[in-house]
Order: sequence, then structure tokens, then C-alpha cells
Amino acid sequence: MAEESLIKILHVDDNESNRYIVSRILRNAGFIALEAETGYAGLQVVTEQSPDLVILDVKLPDLNGFEVCHQIKTNSKTAFIPVLHLSASFIESRDKAQGLDSGADAYLAQPVEPIELLATIRSLLRIRRAEDAALALAKEWQITFDSISDGVGLLDREGNFLRCNRALSQLLGRPVEDIIGYSQQTLIEKFLGYTDITPFARVQVTQQREIQEVQFDSRWFLITVDPVFNSEDIFTGAVYLLTDITERQRAEAERIQLLNREQKARTEAEAANRVKDEFLATLSHELRSPLNAMLGWTRLLNTRKFDEATTARAMETIERNARSQAQLVEDLLDVSRIIQGKLRLNVRPIELKAIIETALETAGPAAEAKEIRLQSVLDPGSGCVAGDSDRLQQIIWNLLSNAIKFTPKGGRVQIRLERVHSHVEIAVSDTGQGISSDFVPYVFDRFRQADSSITRSYSGLGLGLAIVRHLVELHGGTVEAYSPGPGEGSTFTVKLPLIPVRIEESNTERIHPTVAQAVPFNNPPSLKGVRVLIVDDEVDARNYLLAVLEQCEAETLAATSAQEAIELLLAQKPDVLVSDIGMPEEDGYSLIHRIRALPVEQGGSIPAVALTAYARTEDRTRVIAAGFQIHIPKPVEPAELATVIASLAARNRKL
Repeated sequence: MAEESLIKILHVDDNESNRYIVSRILRNAGFIALEAETGYAGLQVVTEQSPDLVILDVKLPDLNGFEVCHQIKTNSKTAFIPVLHLSASFIESRDKAQGLDSGADAYLAQPVEPIELLATIRSLLRIRRAEDAALALAKEWQITFDSISDGVGLLDREGNFLRCNRALSQLLGRPVEDIIGYSQQTLIEKFLGYTDITPFARVQVTQQREIQEVQFDSRWFLITVDPVFNSEDIFTGAVYLLTDITERQRAEAERIQLLNREQKARTEAEAANRVKDEFLATLSHELRSPLNAMLGWTRLLNTRKFDEATTARAMETIERNARSQAQLVEDLLDVSRIIQGKLRLNVRPIELKAIIETALETAGPAAEAKEIRLQSVLDPGSGCVAGDSDRLQQIIWNLLSNAIKFTPKGGRVQIRLERVHSHVEIAVSDTGQGISSDFVPYVFDRFRQADSSITRSYSGLGLGLAIVRHLVELHGGTVEAYSPGPGEGSTFTVKLPLIPVRIEESNTERIHPTVAQAVPFNNPPSLKGVRVLIVDDEVDARNYLLAVLEQCEAETLAATSAQEAIELLLAQKPDVLVSDIGMPEEDGYSLIHRIRALPVEQGGSIPAVALTAYARTEDRTRVIAAGFQIHIPKPVEPAELATVIASLAARNRKL
């Protein structure tokens, strides 16, 4: 509101004498007096000059004072202007009521005393100032209220919303007018579908702050209700706060997951470290024990003379312990080769029956020493597998010796060989101490033993079964262990894929797998009827692979890029894919990802062989994870490649 000397007051009256008297009173009091003779003229002045107060005579020549007042009050731009009626008609109560109904703020009967007129004017202006201040304060409060990011509402003592800010409207997904007047319980049930929310009901009882976390679909909210009391400490309502804590809950869930993963990783690391320490202790014991016997007898033989029987017994003891230590060293070397990816196979057609019989002969003395019955059920028509005879014999011997070691005196060990569909099964079962269900998942892990304490009953490093699993997998097979429980015996089953065609044995001398020499290719396996797609960007390498497979009577297709390979795959439907990994623009990993994304009928499940000069363990792991069935390191041995393709083609046709 302006200073009093700047306050403009409009007087509307068709009586010139009345206008003069009122204007003189106003000017003498320091106001700016504006005049109008008619109702329309008065409305025009109101619109153009926006006076701070309007004095209206009721009887005007065009619009009467009531109508002028009504138009001023119903116009949002002028409704705030106080209106004072002056008229002799106000002596009738009916006229007073009509004046007030039209929106007038006060009325005076003419003739009016100057003191009474000025007092009324100043009173109306004070009210106007108070209203303006209250309105400004309310706007400022609402701006502050709406700036709060959390949803805030004011509740009456029954829990109905009196006011709410913009954030609450947004959180509930409803305009403010749909919230005001509603019960907070009704709103939550209606708009968010949650019925078990009771913080306000608890506040009515406890008259203390109540908090509740609730979930709506995938969102989390925190509801806080604080009681409000009047000056006499009587409960009059509450402040309702709705906070979206979804991100906080997600962050907390992620933190818990990270903590759990970290704890799991720490537990696994501690377990691995414990296994390592136990293995090193076991290794020290297993190496020192035979060494103690060998060194002890050697010193005795060098310092004393014994009779022939004692000397023979000493030499037998030295030899037995030397063989035991040599076997430990060989197992360690095998594990080292496995870890480094240097374990190679001399692959050739093998009749498993003969291999098993040889292993039984080797294990016979150990079984006889413990009075264990060795039984065999061997199917003579089980067929051939592609493999390394020495490593296959190592697999069977390890399983037999493991069964004999853990079977008590007078027990039984049985080995069974039979053909099952497209593979051969070798099952070694015993009546020994069995395996607990907790340890079965770890029985093939390196350096893991069910009992690694210094009081254990059985010697060994815990490497035999780990070597078995790796050798079986190198032959394209699987191995699994089963035991009903401790004291119930156990069964180890090896499954190896059959060679799809009958191949005559070659008389070429077998080469030990650790000797890096070429594998014989004098009598290659037949791949007649097998269509192979070769993918390699290098001409010489591609021609070499084509020559190898054509010598085996395979039908060959050649592609120089991944895109060309996809086109040939869709058009020609090959049986096996052989792809180099390192190729420009799009490598073998990209190619196999594209192929595995195809439907089965378009070749998406074609057996695939990866060729690469990288032969590390992580390289082989990445190749298999990408979607290839097998990894063959360069330089590629023809016999190994042909045998692998024959095995994959036969397996694919059985599916």
C-alpha cells in the first residue's frame, strides 16, 4: 500500500455538490480524490487508474451503485479494491443487505459526517493493508512449501488433508484438488493401492512422531507423521511427510550385495589359501616319507653288512619308495602341464577293452594285498574311441587305484564297460568308505581331499581325480562321481564319444604324449559324407586344412571371412565348422556369436572347432565360452583335426 499522500480514492456520484463535499474532505485529509458522475465512468476510472478505494452512491443515472460494486468485485483484477456505499437509502435494512450482497465492504448513510467518513475510509484501508500482507505472506509460504522436494501435507485431527505441496501431488500422481479434503488413508489406498499403512492412526493414540516404510510396486516410500498441538496443548492435526526412498533402498541393496560378494570372495580366498597350505604340508609329507626310507636304508647299506635276505628287503623298500616318489613327481608334472595347457594327446583309434584289461593286471597285486575282489564286466562290442592309449590307461588306473585305496580289506571293486547310444561308459564302483554329499562337488578339484589332516588314514596329494577329469575332457568326454554317503561306497563314471566309423589300427609306434613330435597320419579316419566349412583368411593355412580333409574324403567348403562363412552356412548347411580365431575385420569369436544367434534349422547349433596359435588356459576357456565345442592349437596335427571332426559330426547326427 502506498503512503497516505499517494492514496487514490474514487468517488462516483451524479450529484455535483456531493462530489465537491466528499472530494474536499478527502483532499484535506491528504488523499488523492478522483471523481466520476456515472456508473460506467466510474468503472472506466477503476480500470485505468486502479484506485485504492471506491466510494459509490447507490443511485446513479445508468448503473446503480450495487451493479457497479458487483462488477468491481467479480473482476479478478479489481476484486481487492475496498468499496464504500454512501446513500440515504441505507436507513432501510433491506437496502443495507442488498449493498453488502453486492460485495461492498462498508456503508454510510448520507449526509455523512467528515470524521465518520475518514474513520471508515482509514479502517477499510488498514484492512486492505492487512489483507495484502497476509496474501504476500501466504504466497511466500506456498512458494517455500512447494520448493520442498519431499511430499508434505497438513492434516486435520481426523486425518484429512487441509493443504499439500506440489511434491506430494506429484508423488501421488493426482492434482492438488483431488487431495485436499481426502483422508490420508483413503488417498494411499485409492492412488497407491496399499492398505496396511497406519502411522497417523498411531499418532492419534501416542501423539508422538510415527514412521513407516512401505513399498509400492518397485518404489519405496518413507511416511513420517508429526503431531500438531494448539496453544493449550490439544492435538489438532499432523504434518504428513512422504519421501521417495527408492534410490536409497536400491543403493542399500547394492551395498549389501557387494558386501555379500566381498565376504564370499574372502571366504573362497581363505578356503583356497587353506587348501594351498594343506596341500603344501601334504606334499612335504608325501615326498619326505619315501625319501626317509630310501636315505635310511642307503646309509645302513653303506655302513653295515647285512645278510642277503635283509639286503634284498632293503633294495625292495628303496625301489618301492622310489617308484612312489616318481609317481608323485609325475602327477605334479601332469598338473603343471594341465595348468599351462601343454598336455598333448597322441590321438588314435582305441579299443577300451584291451586298455582296461591292462590296467586290471597292473592293479591286481595291490588288490590282492588287501584281499579285495576285482570284478570286470566288459562289453567286447563297445566300439572304438579316439584317444591316447597311455592317457586312457592312466585314467582307468587312477580310478582303480583310488577305489582300491579307499576300500577296506575284503571289499570289492568292479569296473564295467558298455556302449550307451553314441558313447562308451566306463564305471568303477567300490564298497569303500564313500564320499559325503558336501564333498562330492569338490572331489575332482586339484589339491582337495576329504581329509587333509595329519591324522588321515590314506596317503596321496589329491591330484589323481583332478588329472582324471582333465584327461577325460581332453578326450571330449565327461566324468562324474556318485556316492550314497560315508561308508556306502562310490561310483565314478566316465563317458567317451565313439568314433563314427571303423578304422584299421596302424602299426606305427606310439609316441609318449609329452614328446613334441608329429602324430602319424598314415591311415587317416574316413570323413566320407561329412561336409566341413573351413574359415581362414590366410591362403596357405586354408589350403593346408582343405588338403587334410580332402585326404579323409570329406566334402569341403572354404570361406575367407566371417561374412562369407555365414552365407555358406545358410546356403550349404555344413556338418562341422572349423574356424581360425585371428582374422581381420571380424574374428572367430564374432563369427561364432553370430552363428549361435541363428535358429537351429539355419545352422545355429553346428559343431564348431576353433584354431588358434594361442594355447594358454585362458585362451581355451574363452574359446569354449564363446560357443566353440573344442580348441585345437596351431600347428594343427592332421590326425587330431580329422579325429575331432569325425567325433563332432557323429555326435551332431545323433542329436
